[in-house]
Amino acid sequence: ASFNSYRRMNKSFQKVVATYKAAPKLSHKQEVMRLYRHSLRTINSWSESREVFNEAATEIREEFNANMNATELRGKSLLLEGAKRLSEQTHSDPYIQAYMPGGTLFMRNPGIPVEALYPDGLPEGMSTRRINIDMSNLEEGQEYANQVFVDSANKLYWIDK
Repeated sequence: ASFNSYRRMNKSFQKVVATYKAAPKLSHKQEVMRLYRHSLRTINSWSESREVFNEAATEIREEFNANMNATELRGKSLLLEGAKRLSEQTHSDPYIQAYMPGGTLFMRNPGIPVEALYPDGLPEGMSTRRINIDMSNLEEGQEYANQVFVDSANKLYWIDK
């Protein structure tokens, strides 16, 4: 069983997302990496300071390192146990980066179009980098950002790539 946020969506939202993009089959390594990242994000939601976060993150890293060479069967059971522990400790109101959907600055002050700033063309050396909602770069020649599904109730988003 893979741990991902797709399972936490309500049924209507699952149907909409499923029509656009099928959930990929993840390798064991990818599932472990996702569990680790989600664990860190959960700790970040519960931590009141960076020191507390760093201590807890170090403990989690040590726990993951201790089980790095586990057998395949043991690894699967550890993954299920970790997903269960994570779901028990998930914060009811998780921390969200300010610029992400649900964050305090999301879409608050959209940037002025470049064409309005420079009607005669871009100055020499000006960056033309374009970004998605998650701050990842758009591919060269891609005119618009990738389609994003935002689940405001759960403060989650999915980028259709």
